Amino acid sequence: MKTTLTLALAVLLLLSPAAARGQRAWTLDECTDYAIAHNTEMKHLQNEQKRREVKVQADRDARLPRFYGDLGGYVGTLRHSGRINSLFGKDDTSKNRFDANESLLSMGLTGVLPLYTGSRLSSQVKADKYSLLAAEQDVRSARKNLKIQVAAAFLQVLFDKGEEKIARERLDVSRMLLTRAQSLYDKGRRPESDVAEATAMVSRDEALLTAAEGNVAMAILDLRLLINLTDSADFDICETTSQLSDSLPPRGTEGGAHPAVHSAGYTILQAEQAVKTARSGYYPTLSLVGGLSTLWGSLSTDASYRGQLPLLIPFDQSRAFGYALSSDAKWKRTSFLNAMVGLKLTIPLFDAFETKARIRTAKINLEDARLAYDDARQRVEKDISQAWQGAVTARKRYEAEVKAEEAGALAYRYALKRYDAGMATLFDLSQSRQQWFAASENALRMKYEYLIRERILDIHTRDEPPLAP
Repeated sequence: MKTTLTLALAVLLLLSPAAARGQRAWTLDECTDYAIAHNTEMKHLQNEQKRREVKVQADRDARLPRFYGDLGGYVGTLRHSGRINSLFGKDDTSKNRFDANESLLSMGLTGVLPLYTGSRLSSQVKADKYSLLAAEQDVRSARKNLKIQVAAAFLQVLFDKGEEKIARERLDVSRMLLTRAQSLYDKGRRPESDVAEATAMVSRDEALLTAAEGNVAMAILDLRLLINLTDSADFDICETTSQLSDSLPPRGTEGGAHPAVHSAGYTILQAEQAVKTARSGYYPTLSLVGGLSTLWGSLSTDASYRGQLPLLIPFDQSRAFGYALSSDAKWKRTSFLNAMVGLKLTIPLFDAFETKARIRTAKINLEDARLAYDDARQRVEKDISQAWQGAVTARKRYEAEVKAEEAGALAYRYALKRYDAGMATLFDLSQSRQQWFAASENALRMKYEYLIRERILDIHTRDEPPLAP
């Protein structure tokens, strides 16, 4: 008997709708966290933040010395036709032709260390640091906006579910009226038109319920796409967020603490450093330069004469090397080592007004950054004020609509009694029912209007921590 009961319970669990679908109700915080972790716009902003971090490190590394290595060489033929003594200064007319092969290999290492750049490097480092701070605030601001979008979509699902519940209750009432009208008609107390009108009422309410169910499915789809959830088979939300607080939300602080305003402020500081960077084009630069190079040269020939042959280097015409030829060796090799260190001073004289144009452009960008800061501050303060005022208004309207809903329900019950007593028509009862459910829909709408306004106000005024790396 115990085994049979266990198997029956297992079958019931397997056949239950929730188990068949494997649904798990998601909370608002779970949806928000999932959206932040998988939203592509957030990933783009995080990548932009990483790029600016790399830029800051590159600016710091620009103070380090730079080293360059070079390797070169060539192989050629040296040919002379005529009297040999014209080349070697020796009377020997036995040879009228001289052939030789020559080769050269060079290696070098050069280093440059910037000593003074007219504050260009320091200004650029500061500008990119402010740019990085602005990027961090952009990530926080985007996260606030995403939280607002998810909250709005989440509450839209709850609102549509509430509309579906009201539509289902309206249909239940319509079916009850149809049953009552049919019963009164069968008793001869009501005309047949009441049955027809009640049937039409049920059909209309069934269509409204179907539309409400479609709205719920569409709202869930919108929420799933917003949080970038690919599989919606087990996706549903819980309704704990639909509870109202006992009091009105606080008005909130000024908009200066919002990440969007902080980002605009850092952009101003970045633009100020950009002006200093542009002005550095008027200042001279000083660098420490050092180098180390070596050369290997060789020449081979069939001749056996002592003399000097000049070897000209195509890529360095400032040097010429001689090779000694003798009857004991057919070729000679020579190597050289060169080292140098010094200072290089670059003084800008005339750059076709390029620096002047960069300064003017940087000043215009600075003015735009200041305007953007004012716009961001005003926009955030406007959003906070509208959210607070909208929440207050929605809360008051919700409380009024709840009273209207209670009054409508009471009026409907009295209208139903009058209808049963033959003192009211079905049309009067339908109108009373419509007013009741209209008040219910208005109360539901104001409830979620208040919730979303309160959520927006809370998100705007709450400090946003940085994202974990």
